[in-house]
Amino acid sequence: MIELDYNQKIQSLKDASSQVFIKTNENTEISFRQWGEVGPILVMLHGGYGSWMHWLNNIYELSKKFRIVVPDMPGFGESELLPYLPTLDQYAQILVDALDELLPDEQYNIVGFSFGSAIGSHMMKFAREKVLRLTLVGYNRTGNMPFKRPKMKSWRDVNSKEELFEAQRFNLSVMMLHKDEKIDDLAITVQTLNTRGGKVRSLDIVATHDLPARLLGVDKPIDIIWGEFDVTLINGIGNAKDRMKELIPEVNCHVIDNTGHWVQFEEPEEFNKIIYDIYK
Repeated sequence: MIELDYNQKIQSLKDASSQVFIKTNENTEISFRQWGEVGPILVMLHGGYGSWMHWLNNIYELSKKFRIVVPDMPGFGESELLPYLPTLDQYAQILVDALDELLPDEQYNIVGFSFGSAIGSHMMKFAREKVLRLTLVGYNRTGNMPFKRPKMKSWRDVNSKEELFEAQRFNLSVMMLHKDEKIDDLAITVQTLNTRGGKVRSLDIVATHDLPARLLGVDKPIDIIWGEFDVTLINGIGNAKDRMKELIPEVNCHVIDNTGHWVQFEEPEEFNKIIYDIYK
C-alpha cells in the first residue's frame, strides 16, 4: 500500500476527540468520535465510502457551540463490517440502537451527508422522540430521477503516490468538489483514507430505500443543504428544490453558490453558518 504523508489537521482532530466503540447485537463494533462539551447534540453521518473525516473542515468550529457525535457507520472507517448486507431499515435501526446506548437519556439532531442523509431519514422512524430535527446534506433521492455515479478512475491499480493522487483528484472533480482549487492535498488524503476504509458498497445498502416517501412521515423540522453544482442532482438544483417543496411544503432549502456535492468541505464557513442558523 502506498504510504501517505502525515497530516497535522487530521491527527489534531483525532487527538481532540473522545472515541467510544459500541458493540451491536451482531457483535459488530461501531466507532463513535465526540467533540465539544456544550450545546445541542449533532449526530453527523458521513457519506458513502466515507468516515468522520467527511466533516473534517467543520468539526472544530461547530464543536464550540455543539456537542458533535460522528460515527464511522458499519463497514466504513474504523468500524467493523456487519456479518450480512443489511437493508436500509436494518442499518438505521442498528445505528439508533447504538446511539441509545451512547446517549441513553439525551435527545439529538441528525445531520446526514449524501448516503448519510438516506440513513438519517430512515433513522427517524426508529428514533422517534429522541430526534429533534433532521438536516439533509447533498440529498439526491428526490424520487423523480435516477442517481448515476460518474465514471471513476481506479485508485487501487496504481504504482506510485503520483498516480494515486491523480486518480483521486479526478474522482473528486467528477463527483465531490466543484472548484479545482479546493482539490488540494488534504482533500485527496481524506478521500484516499476514506475509500481505503470502505468495506461495503453504500449503494447496495441504499438500494432498499423508500425515499422520499419516508420523509413524508417525519413530523420534525427538515432542512436540506445543497451545493449549487451538485452533480448528483441529475435534473439540477432548481428541480430538486421544486420537487422537495412539492413533497414537503414546510422543508427549508439552503443552497451554497458555486459549490459541489461535498459542500461542507468545499465551503465550510458558509456551511457552518447555515448549521448555526438552523440550530440556534
